[in-house]
Amino acid sequence: MNQEKIVTIIEALANGIDPITGEMLPDNSPYNQPEVIRALFQVTKLIPKVKKSKRTTEQKQQENLEKGLPKNFGLAWLEDDINSVINQYKSNITIDDIAKEQARKSSSIIGLLKKQGTITEEKAFFLAQKYK
Repeated sequence: MNQEKIVTIIEALANGIDPITGEMLPDNSPYNQPEVIRALFQVTKLIPKVKKSKRTTEQKQQENLEKGLPKNFGLAWLEDDINSVINQYKSNITIDDIAKEQARKSSSIIGLLKKQGTITEEKAFFLAQKYK
């Protein structure tokens, strides 16, 4: 059993929840006694935190696709991509077409254009309504 699973089980018990079924433990359960609850929370503080390994860009992109999201959803913008979005917008390419090319959501394109000062707050609001 890995450390993360152990902590999850102990935290569930400390919160009065059966870690297997997710149901509330009965009031007369030993896990609902104040001293037991305090002890369980103290134990979780003693367990060293496990650092999650950083995922690569490719792993994040694969997770996005598996979740039905655009490939680059939530990833940092590259300078070349920022310039490309601005130039495409200024060339009257639709927000949807830019979003498809960048593998992002339309709202991300609108947010980027606003952040870069290419469009005003009012224009961003109008576009957000149009591209829901």
